[in-house]
Amino acid sequence: MASNPVRSSCAHAHSCSAAVRLRAMANSPLLGGLTPEQHRKLDTTLSAWAWNEGDPLVMAGDMVEGSYLIVAGRARVTRDTVDGKEVTVDIAAPGDVVGPLSTVTAEAADSVWAMETTCALYLPADALADVVRNYPEIALSILEMQNEKLAHSRTRKVAQSTRTVEQRVAEVILHLDEKLGQVRPDGSHLIQVRVRRDDVAGMAGTTIESASRAMSRMKRDGLIDSGREWIVVLDVDTLHDLAEGPTD
Repeated sequence: MASNPVRSSCAHAHSCSAAVRLRAMANSPLLGGLTPEQHRKLDTTLSAWAWNEGDPLVMAGDMVEGSYLIVAGRARVTRDTVDGKEVTVDIAAPGDVVGPLSTVTAEAADSVWAMETTCALYLPADALADVVRNYPEIALSILEMQNEKLAHSRTRKVAQSTRTVEQRVAEVILHLDEKLGQVRPDGSHLIQVRVRRDDVAGMAGTTIESASRAMSRMKRDGLIDSGREWIVVLDVDTLHDLAEGPTD
């Protein structure tokens, strides 16, 4: 596979139609529990935004007055290290919420960059406060999302000291496959995002060189195929075994 098979989801910046906004809310882990009528009511408080590739949705350190529900496109979530380097910590896809998920103005911990034309619904913090008051189930969803983020952060820190680079890189690829994988006719899974080696390295908590070596071994062993900004998972089961490590 010589050329990058990953497609872009949008060709031009655009506004989201009412149907697209309602579908995004219905598919969102945060808002999916509401009824269609509640979605339509909430839609009156939302606004549609679009960014071109490379534009920032959120900048770390900024005081942000709301959050964004990704409708189309993908966005790179980055964090600055203590030595001033910017590392990728996740890739946001349709259905994900980026920016501080808060009912008040809050400081953004991470920056979010459009990887392609990206569209999102903006939910102001004060509107979220009203939603939480009117629909307690949303408060539970927010709590669950925050707990998941904390658990993921703890797991990532523990993994850096207890798991090999190859295991961590395999976990990142599986995470991206679960989130963005597209099953192809031959049974392989194309990760439908233009993912760079430094994205994998940042998410795995290692260097680009180490991540590249690990991916080269996986490619040699027939677990993945890869090229410039694309990854195909060829053997999911063996990649899972690699990520989990040897069993007693």
